Order: sequence, then structure tokens, then C-alpha cells
Amino acid sequence: MCLEKRAPRGNALMLTVIAMAVLLLLVVGAIQFSNYNREASAEKLRGDRVGACADAARRHLLSRLKLFRATNELQILDTKLIDDPDPSARTRIMTGHYNDTAADIAQATVVGVDPVFMGASGRQAREIANTVPASGGFMGGQYYRVVVKCKETSGRESEVEFLFRYGL
Repeated sequence: MCLEKRAPRGNALMLTVIAMAVLLLLVVGAIQFSNYNREASAEKLRGDRVGACADAARRHLLSRLKLFRATNELQILDTKLIDDPDPSARTRIMTGHYNDTAADIAQATVVGVDPVFMGASGRQAREIANTVPASGGFMGGQYYRVVVKCKETSGRESEVEFLFRYGL
């Protein structure tokens, strides 16, 4: 009686199945990582867009100084940007803080600031040729503190608070 040893078979198939399972796990992990990365970049783009909109609101308010001067007409800024063909989906730039109870109403946030708080003094050196002396002995102009915000229809908001000096 002769017992022949059988050649081992099926091991190659088992190794191939294990290798394919490991590769499948690596591919699924890479797909999830790229999906998280895509979502993070989309959120960053939306945040950058709202931040740029708030900066545009600041620039828009400063561009209106020549038209309205720094008077009460400048107190309320409420403008819709032409960033969408649908008028109800357009982004609004307005004066006011975000997350206010009256978030859909522009608020007066242009406030005069005393020049003394800005480091102005009566002893500042300046060229006085061809200028009208300012009242109070300061170099002239009035300081203002302003808060403007940008509000998207999705509910995302961003605000910018800044100081500027208007006048000579």
C-alpha cells in the first residue's frame, strides 16, 4: 500500500483573498480621507467667501463717505450684492453685529471716537501750509468706530469692526 502525498492546493487562493481584503481596506480609507479633505476645503472656501464679503462691506462703507460724509445717512448700511440671479438668494451687507435678536435689520453702529483715545494731542507736529486749522488743536478729522456684517441667505454671517479717521 502506497500512500501518496497530495500536493497542497488552495493556499494561493487564500493568500489572494487576504491580500485583496487588505487592499480593499486601504482603498476605502483613502476614499474616506479624500472625502473629509474635500468637505474641509469646501468649508474653508465658504468661510473665505463670507470673510471677503465682510471686507467688501467695509470697503463699500468707506466708499460711501464721499457721498454721505460721516453723517446720520451713513449710520445705516443695508445693501444686497448682485452675486446671484435670484434676488431672494443674494448676500446682504449691513451695519450691525451678527447674531443679534433683530438680525434682519441693519443697526446704527457708526460711533464717533474721541481723538484723545486715539493718541491725538495738541502738540502734534504737522505742515500747516494751505490747511485750515482744526478745532481743538488736533491734526483734524474725526475718528469713527464701525461694525459691518455680511449675511448670506444660508444664515452664515461674518462681521468686521474697524476704526477710521474722516476729514483733514
